[in-house]
Amino acid sequence: MKKIIFSLVFVLMIGFSFISCNKNDFETYSIEDITQSQYNNAFVKTFGIPASNQDWGFGSRVLPNTTRAAQPNGNQWGTHDDNNKYLDWHQPSPITNDELTAVLAVFNQKEEGPQTVLFDFEKFFVQQVYTGPNGYKMNELACVTDWVQTSYWPVKWEQTGNTIDDIVNNFNAGNCTAWNGCMLMWYSSTNQWSFKTSQSGGQRIYNHWRMEKINGNYYIGFDHEAWRQAPANANEEDKRDYIYNDWIIKIIPGKDDYVEPNRYTVRIIAEDLSASTGTDFDFNDVVFDASYQEGSNKTYVTILAAGGTIPLYVNGKEVHDLFAKANPNAGITETTMINTNASNGISGISPVSFTINRIIAPWDIDIAILKERQVIPLKAETGNPTAKIAVNTNFQWCDEREDIKTKYPNFTNYVQDTSVNWY
Repeated sequence: MKKIIFSLVFVLMIGFSFISCNKNDFETYSIEDITQSQYNNAFVKTFGIPASNQDWGFGSRVLPNTTRAAQPNGNQWGTHDDNNKYLDWHQPSPITNDELTAVLAVFNQKEEGPQTVLFDFEKFFVQQVYTGPNGYKMNELACVTDWVQTSYWPVKWEQTGNTIDDIVNNFNAGNCTAWNGCMLMWYSSTNQWSFKTSQSGGQRIYNHWRMEKINGNYYIGFDHEAWRQAPANANEEDKRDYIYNDWIIKIIPGKDDYVEPNRYTVRIIAEDLSASTGTDFDFNDVVFDASYQEGSNKTYVTILAAGGTIPLYVNGKEVHDLFAKANPNAGITETTMINTNASNGISGISPVSFTINRIIAPWDIDIAILKERQVIPLKAETGNPTAKIAVNTNFQWCDEREDIKTKYPNFTNYVQDTSVNWY
């Protein structure tokens, strides 16, 4: 993130410009510019100029490892994961004749409709069920995902729209080197699939798959296709028949009994930019925890309090609305102060949670307010006045109208010196 040194000269220039401006001058600035400038002026007047290296608690926080990979030693049921934790995976049972008969009765039927995602697992076994007449030509089975690690400090995974093949190692239609025709996948996905074929030069990728849930179990069938490389190579061509029985696999959700994965939670407290004077810096307009779990490509958000009286959004979700939907009889509106001990608010409301299906580092979780029909982001830029701060989960947020420097006298020193332990 771009660093901007917030100097005293800049503060004074902004302050003087507001004193000398008339109404027409203000019209040349956006609501966001005016609101942010007023807030910054009030912040510096109250707490002083932030230290140039002040990152507001965000920069030093490292997320758990979220690396996904196929487990090539799927025949080792007692094994260790990437972080040397012992795993005891439950061994899938072999495919029975009755099971195979039931599966073929479904997949032998022609199906030309669109693909439908019926299930999506992150940790699972892939097990051989059946290989049809063209199955021996098929190889390089892959779960197709579009997660990319875009940052290593802080760790971030994002969906980019580019497909990435998570290969099921050692697993081809006619052969699987793992025990019982199984392969164990780590932190992957079952919602997209692809395969290659030994025909067509062996390079072209096809994604003709069909999902079914049969008798409580999960299966995916593939329809073989091969394109000729040149007009003379007609023997390499194999047109689709829309019968997904050339290769059938079973998906068994991972049922693991192992040490609880590392978890990491950071609490974020924020101001909604309404503190235009030094009397309302309580940093409780929204308080939420952002949690991460080792091996999971998700961000778990839990809203704890909403002390603001204007619409405020976390990752696009309005926080008052989240509380209102979870408590339909509580009379909560977008101006209700929640869990901040406000005299005209509501306290004792249970937290509300939602999940973001990707890793977003605490610094980059989007927080915004709606003011005069304009969405204004809450920023935490290094060396500048901040509207959000990362703290530990033992942090006790301020009551309504309780100034943060009153509850935490060292906060002003912390603003100007990052080495200060302020709470």
